[in-house]
Amino acid sequence: RCELAPDLDPATGAPWGWTLVGCDSDAGGALVVVRGPAPGVVRRVSVLDCPTVKVEVNGKQRTRLCVEAMASLVASTRLPRGTVAHVEEGGVEYGFSAQTAFVQGYNFGLWKGVLASAGLDVRVVKPQAWKHALGLAHKKSTKDESRALASAVFPSTREQLRRKKDHGRAEALLIAAYGHVAASARGERDANEEAETERAFDDETKSDDAERRAEDPLCALVREVVVRTVAERAALSAEDGDETHSSSEDTLRRALGPDDPLPYFGPYFGMSGKQLAAELKARSLKVSGKKMELVARLEMDDAERRRGRIAREQTHKT
Repeated sequence: RCELAPDLDPATGAPWGWTLVGCDSDAGGALVVVRGPAPGVVRRVSVLDCPTVKVEVNGKQRTRLCVEAMASLVASTRLPRGTVAHVEEGGVEYGFSAQTAFVQGYNFGLWKGVLASAGLDVRVVKPQAWKHALGLAHKKSTKDESRALASAVFPSTREQLRRKKDHGRAEALLIAAYGHVAASARGERDANEEAETERAFDDETKSDDAERRAEDPLCALVREVVVRTVAERAALSAEDGDETHSSSEDTLRRALGPDDPLPYFGPYFGMSGKQLAAELKARSLKVSGKKMELVARLEMDDAERRRGRIAREQTHKT
């Protein structure tokens, strides 16, 4: 029996209906390809380690990405042109040496180029964005926590994440999951903005809007896993007398209801302080504060707008 090409659904022999790509661009990272018959319906997850080669740098052997092998790897996956690929942005972070910052940015640029040249829709994900959204930005976060979270969201990959050094694989999976949920959140946010400009809705339009709000299986699972994980960690910290979880992040998570979008999946991490202030001003919201406070303020406003829209639809139906 011949094995079908990776771009074909073995159940039907036809091309997969949905494909999602995530990439941790470090040399110890991975490229992951998630496939299924419909958006958010996960049937196959491929975890592919970043191809590397040993090179001499200042008289020492270093591990670096191998761009030729990267291009071959991407070609072998037979990804449809236009497939969305979420790639973690690499570059300067606090505490990085000049060489580390250069290598991080170089790796990111290589992956972005290879994926774009394959015809994929490359979307850049900031590290602080996906880590905050998935509850991994706290001070005590570990690589083991990333592996556990990725295993919960993609159970079929548990065996591939069993070793400590598999955290790069886990992060690629989480980047893909974050990207998918964030894209869904943006879609709903756009729908809300459109709805706010239209006051006359017929019943058919409302039904379509309600269907758009429904979470697909992957979005629902990410919500369930993140909410449970954050709550369990907060409970353990409370038992230990640790007060560090009284941060603005946890305040926001507690303020949002179970039907609200998960916090930090909005587009705001990619904005500069000036852009955030302009957005807040346009909504007549308080402009002062640290960046995380500005992001939280916008997330809360999004949630309140969503609640108001749903309430208006329910009132109209009655």
